[in-house]
Amino acid sequence: MKSVLLPVLLLFSLLFLAGCETLAPRIEGPANLDAWEERRAWLEGLESWQLEGRVAIKAYDDGWTASVDWMQVGDHLDVNFSGPLGVGSARIAGTPAALEVHTTEGEHFMTTDPETDLYWQLGWTAPLDRMGYWVLGLPGPGGSPVLDVDAAGRLVQLRQGAWIVDYVDYRLLDDGRALPRKIEMWRDGVRIRLVISDWQLQEGN
Repeated sequence: MKSVLLPVLLLFSLLFLAGCETLAPRIEGPANLDAWEERRAWLEGLESWQLEGRVAIKAYDDGWTASVDWMQVGDHLDVNFSGPLGVGSARIAGTPAALEVHTTEGEHFMTTDPETDLYWQLGWTAPLDRMGYWVLGLPGPGGSPVLDVDAAGRLVQLRQGAWIVDYVDYRLLDDGRALPRKIEMWRDGVRIRLVISDWQLQEGN
């Protein structure tokens, strides 16, 4: 019996390790790995943050622009999208596991699949369950992200799931560190351009 169990257990161990490896980010580019790890630890250590900016979303044949005010505390997000003359405006709050959507037209619904539900309900879409990571310059949970990291440890491009995220520009903070200023996210049929005008950060102790 032992002679049969040992190869089976060894096979399961190898499969488990292979599965773990597919989940780990793969890093490319002229990466400074120490700088990336230091930057990643700083970003993951933020207790809360807030950004203000403008977003342009093209979803298939529909286009939409809005101002955006995003507040993140831990896993909880609270995002206000304000479209021209209120068209398509919405407040979205909750965690990636369950988001509550209120619109200026009086619509109210819950979603666990924002990419699909926002498009059918509002005519635009965004991967809100991962965007909270992406806007900081971090890969989101799940999948097998591929990171293109520059010599300063900053993301240049992130490929995760069906999405490609390009970090077009960064802005320097008062302490000399940098956060994204312009980001472009795209997948088949959907393109999102985000320009961030202001960041507010609360770092952990």
